[in-house]
Amino acid sequence: MVAAPGRPGTAARWLVTPDRLNGIGRGPARMALGGLLVATLAAALLIPAASTPPEFLHDAIVATLRHGGDFYDAARDLLRTESDARAARALPSTLAVVAAALPAWGLTVLVAVGLTGLLWVGGLRLGGLLARSAGALLIVSLLAFGIVATAGLWLATPHAALAALCSAIALVARARGRVMAAVAIACAAALIDPAALVTLAAMGALALLDGDRREPLLWLGGFGVAALAFALHLHALGATSPPAAPLVADGALARLIGAAFPDVPATIAAPLLVLAAFGWAIVADPLGPRVLALLVAGVALDNVLGVRSATLAMALVAPGLAFTPAAFATLWRAAFDRRRITVTRVVR
Repeated sequence: MVAAPGRPGTAARWLVTPDRLNGIGRGPARMALGGLLVATLAAALLIPAASTPPEFLHDAIVATLRHGGDFYDAARDLLRTESDARAARALPSTLAVVAAALPAWGLTVLVAVGLTGLLWVGGLRLGGLLARSAGALLIVSLLAFGIVATAGLWLATPHAALAALCSAIALVARARGRVMAAVAIACAAALIDPAALVTLAAMGALALLDGDRREPLLWLGGFGVAALAFALHLHALGATSPPAAPLVADGALARLIGAAFPDVPATIAAPLLVLAAFGWAIVADPLGPRVLALLVAGVALDNVLGVRSATLAMALVAPGLAFTPAAFATLWRAAFDRRRITVTRVVR
């Protein structure tokens, strides 16, 4: 007499394809439920939420460029008094030059078009992962929440918001089979904010793990172009003397929580982040591991070389919550299912 393996049940009716937990045994299912409970409680008690520091230096440089100034001359002068000089030093001239060349409302219109495009393309792609119309409506609504959060981040930190927007579009575009477009968009994001180099690296690494021969070379090429541009920017900027002690404390996970769930108390937002990451982890579609990889890599590599990469996946955090019902259904069914298969041997 042996235990019956967990069946898809409700999860199969919620997702288009079975999740990665399909067929999990009773013991592993109970361990997974316990681990998820502990992680959720720990996040609620231990992880705070924090806002990303505003880019005051960017606004000052744009104003200087509009009056005929030079980007690097202005940046060298302002970095000597900038309280967050290490992060500000990593931001190249791309966005400042474009913002100075356009009218005040021009860049806002472009960002609005990008956010609308993400809602349209992302809604079609993510909605296709769920079998029920209620599920599709839920995940599109959560995507809209992530887009609103990205728009809010744009008001304070344009570089981080554009990097997150372009990274999300690149992930969704790649999932729809448009690899060249995805590489180009991610490369453009890295030219605006070098933090998006993490997006290029993560996508290339997963393409390599998938066994593809052509796609990793495309991501490597995009990474090489953006990394060269970043190196040239640092060389042109030269040595600067930042303040002796930074006034802004770093907290990658706290900033991700604050950006992905703005105005939500930390005791609620932190567990939501854990559940969203778990939701993406169980998705069998290739988009799932890519979003999860960008989440983890963004937090782990935050503040390396001065770039702030923690918020790269923020637009796609909330949609991960749409997959948690299927995950819970699969785990609960496997952990507490008492059905048995009786094997009877007939001797003739």
